Amino acid sequence: MPRRHRLERPFGRYLGTFERNLTAAVEGGVEPLHDCRVATRRLRELWPLVAAELGGTAARRAARRLRWVGRALGAVREGDVALELLDEVTGDGQTPADATARLRQHLDDLRSVARHGMVVELARANVNQLGPRLQTLVDGLGRASSGAWTEVLALRMRVRGEQLRDAVDIAGVLYVPERLHAVRIAAKKLRYGFELAAEAGATRRRAPARQLKAVQDTLGRLHDMEVLTGLIHEAPLPAVRSLPWVTHVDDLRHRLEAECRLLHSQFIGQRGALYRSADAAAETASRIWSRPAGSVVTPMSTKTTSADTPTPSVRCGFNG
Repeated sequence: MPRRHRLERPFGRYLGTFERNLTAAVEGGVEPLHDCRVATRRLRELWPLVAAELGGTAARRAARRLRWVGRALGAVREGDVALELLDEVTGDGQTPADATARLRQHLDDLRSVARHGMVVELARANVNQLGPRLQTLVDGLGRASSGAWTEVLALRMRVRGEQLRDAVDIAGVLYVPERLHAVRIAAKKLRYGFELAAEAGATRRRAPARQLKAVQDTLGRLHDMEVLTGLIHEAPLPAVRSLPWVTHVDDLRHRLEAECRLLHSQFIGQRGALYRSADAAAETASRIWSRPAGSVVTPMSTKTTSADTPTPSVRCGFNG
């Protein structure tokens, strides 16, 4: 019996989650859409490793298709989260029903538009054929034995750790939403890298992923609050601002902004964990692959250069 490639297990799990939830996601399921979107992100994290083993252009085309699908699901997911969060923050009775009902209708309308766009984009991407096409490509892993995926994994983790450290440095201690969003994305990508490395058997370290998840939860909650606040601010309001329900909407927005500031304070106390995770990424990368002196592997191939660190062009390849 041929030995299974170590990437086949995580691939099978991620692809299975994607395919199981796709139909329900398209039909309007909230949790299936969330699970489907997370699966596309994990597949995108895995795919450069698969491409390093298989080579060719088909793997790169599949990566682009995964990116399209993820973006199509994203707008609807944002609407789902906003509606769930609205129910949560108004559940204490402090916001009267008249204001809540108008805000919910506004968010429902936005979500309907996003869903229409999602269906169009998924049809354009021929999403029902994506799973079988990915499976066909990965079936070739059983015949691959180059081990190039470990080099790519190590390089990605090293660069992702550097990106996280840079993002935390730039964010500083001031409350700047765009900079905090960059930290959240960098932490999420590095966490996926750690989890993938563990699932593929390249490392046993799991503590960094847990630390990253804790910070990601804080920043994710902050981001969701900011999105809801922005959508409320964009809601069509009458010119007469003295109407009671308009005042209630303004009060809710102020409450959300206050919670954002509290969450930012919580994040400040978690910055040390992010630096430690970045250090752990560099250490893990060295254990996965001890790079020969004077060489570097590009994300999608096994070509080497004379540089001792990733070149700027290599760095750009990790932003997707």
